[in-house]
Amino acid sequence: MKSIVAAVALLVLSGCGMRTEMVRVNVPDVRVSPEQGPVVVVGAVQDVRTDMLPAVAPADRSKNVGGFARGGNGMLVNLESGTVADKTREILVQALRNMGYRTADACESSCTFVDASLTGFSVSLPFEFWRAAGWSQRMLADISINVTSRAEGQIRTFTAKGHGSNVYQVVSRENWEIALERAVGDVTANFKQSMSGQVPSERHPEQPQSPP
Repeated sequence: MKSIVAAVALLVLSGCGMRTEMVRVNVPDVRVSPEQGPVVVVGAVQDVRTDMLPAVAPADRSKNVGGFARGGNGMLVNLESGTVADKTREILVQALRNMGYRTADACESSCTFVDASLTGFSVSLPFEFWRAAGWSQRMLADISINVTSRAEGQIRTFTAKGHGSNVYQVVSRENWEIALERAVGDVTANFKQSMSGQVPSERHPEQPQSPP
């Protein structure tokens, strides 16, 4: 019975043309910039995504975070406010602050500069027959950010990636947001792990040295 209901739900959903759902993307553990600690300047994030759905209007590309389309029907998912590039920068800034860095818009002395290009930030709704039959369809969310850090004449690059999924029964704003929240948490952890080896060793000068 559940498999029949799931199939009917998908058929009804796919017969409504292209709809748009507005979502919020929450950034975990928001805090102000520390008063002490090494300074990191985070530049504007460049949105270079190429995986947009064809139905996304040019005016909506900066705020679209994916969706799905089947035979001209489906759903586009857009941010409720702001752009995806600005949201990505917010994610990076908060991750750095949680690592003990002071974030700034400009450098006054010795700083680390972080530049980022957003190559992926989207949700999807793949149709998986056996999951539909078992009432366990998944919403997926994926984020990919190419990061370049510059400090003391050294340039390092890495890619931070995040993935999230959510087993759902109803296609709703809340369920999209759960998948996105998990992807944001994952990319934040991946970025922090990669960034921990990108800054010079004196990144915590406030900590006293152990006696010899």
